[in-house]
Amino acid sequence: MNPLQQKELEMLKIFVELCDKLGLKYYLVCGSALGAVKYGGFIPWDDDIDVALTREDYRVFCQEAQALLPEGIFLQTHETDPRYPWISAKLRDSRTTYIETPSREMRINHGVYLDVFPLDGYPTRSSEIRKLEIYKDYQKLLLLSAYRGTYSLKVRILLNIFRFLGVHRRTAKIVSRLQKALSAYSTEGSVLWCNHANWQGKLEYAPREHYGQGRMVKFEGLDVRVPEKYDEYLTQKYGDWRADLPEEQKVGHHYYEIMDLEKSYIEYMQE
Repeated sequence: MNPLQQKELEMLKIFVELCDKLGLKYYLVCGSALGAVKYGGFIPWDDDIDVALTREDYRVFCQEAQALLPEGIFLQTHETDPRYPWISAKLRDSRTTYIETPSREMRINHGVYLDVFPLDGYPTRSSEIRKLEIYKDYQKLLLLSAYRGTYSLKVRILLNIFRFLGVHRRTAKIVSRLQKALSAYSTEGSVLWCNHANWQGKLEYAPREHYGQGRMVKFEGLDVRVPEKYDEYLTQKYGDWRADLPEEQKVGHHYYEIMDLEKSYIEYMQE
């Protein structure tokens, strides 16, 4: 493991212990689930950890976690950090710095983080699906106004208009509205569970039984839970996940301006 991965593993241990204490069922998801199953830990070139809870457990986690977290670890949501423009949460180590390129101008906590995603149910009627997806795409576009990324000309024009109107300063309200719409479908009553916050379309819509009760595996020596039918889950997301990738694809997908594991992001923001 590299130093960043070691720091993230420390945060995963804190997260797992907290979920166990609160009686919450979590899952390692996305590349973290793939790494756990295929490599017994991090994908060697990966640079983050992704976990998820059902919306019901996610709410409990967001309500209870901060009071139980160790000093220096911050639960970041649109409620605890109003300029934070994501519809999921992060655990941040406030004693460190990890300022990513798209969010470099945001006045938010920029510590090293662990992603905590909510899993929501999904409608079955085509008219409801269409309505939800259109609404979600529009709200996502509004939230993009807070970022500085590489987009098409059409999107850049729209985002500049949104910024001129001050939309990027109202992301907390947008996130609140969007979460209300996404959480309208319970996980217990839904055939599909969706990780809407990862923004990868239907790759994030998995049958509920894929998650199930979960299965315990090792992640860098730590006992963690991955989706019960992890083969089906990983195949849907990654295709032939057992195959080796070409060398040019073995790269991380996060790009940072500043990373400092010994110095708080606050000092850099003051500078």
